Amino acid sequence: MKHLARFLGLLLVGASPLFAQSATSGADSVPQARQVTYCELSRDPAAYNHELVRVTAFVTHGFEDFHLADPTCATQGFSIWVMYGGKVQSNTPYCCPGESAKPRSESPTVEGLQIPLVDDLTFRQFTELLRAEPDTTVRVTALGRFFSGKKHTVDGATSWGGAGHLGCCSLFVIQRVESFEAHTRTDLDYTAEAGWYEKEGCKFRALHYQSQVSIAYPDETVEQAIAQQRNAESGEATWAFRDPRRVAVESLKPLYPGQVPVPKRVKRTSGRQVFRWRHGKNQIVVVVTRPYWLSFYASSDSVVWVTTMIKEAGCD
Repeated sequence: MKHLARFLGLLLVGASPLFAQSATSGADSVPQARQVTYCELSRDPAAYNHELVRVTAFVTHGFEDFHLADPTCATQGFSIWVMYGGKVQSNTPYCCPGESAKPRSESPTVEGLQIPLVDDLTFRQFTELLRAEPDTTVRVTALGRFFSGKKHTVDGATSWGGAGHLGCCSLFVIQRVESFEAHTRTDLDYTAEAGWYEKEGCKFRALHYQSQVSIAYPDETVEQAIAQQRNAESGEATWAFRDPRRVAVESLKPLYPGQVPVPKRVKRTSGRQVFRWRHGKNQIVVVVTRPYWLSFYASSDSVVWVTTMIKEAGCD
């Protein structure tokens, strides 16, 4: 995703690819794995390097995006790219060179370790979901091999990487998908891009992203979304369950103090609404969703509306 650019100052200048291809395919049998959380991996990547691990987290998948993510674990300089073991490719466009849907002729070898794949019914159902929803988020429990990648320190800030889009990330190579949550609700937004690609409504000469809530790179905005869910459940802001326009307006006020935003709704679905507000010559786009991932932090079936994207277009 384009928001990856915020990390480019830290990541992998001149880094070499993390993985190469092997000549033979591994067996379907999977040895004992180490149970870990995403947060544990992020706190000390080197401690789990080359380990076979079992992790429950979210997978985000789309253009330049195949990440393992956990909304409760805010990280900087650390993210996990996903690929499959065995001969199956993920059909993920990214730089560089990306993966196609065409099977590999050989199973991958990463840092000398050959990675097999259990290509069973659960795995095929999981990959079919990703094919059916080109940009999506899925809750999954998977077993695979973790590679921390290279550690870099720039101006006191540490990052890990070598795999994925522009060498962004550490790497998790799936050997078995043990389970995943099917997408059965019609009131939620399952996308991973969170409104990044919503149209600006004008021919623009400049575009500024004011805010984005993305679990691919969880930060304080994700924590704030979880807090909004809890506030609404406590009775402090119950309007967030039913009034996406007010959610849009409240999110604009801190960015435009002294203004009275009157956004116009230009798109409406059961899980996403898009608003535009003309601010001088500029067009402000506000995307408000009921994020699928937020349902896992709700005490009931009700999920609040959350502003997941605000961008400002300097229109001609």
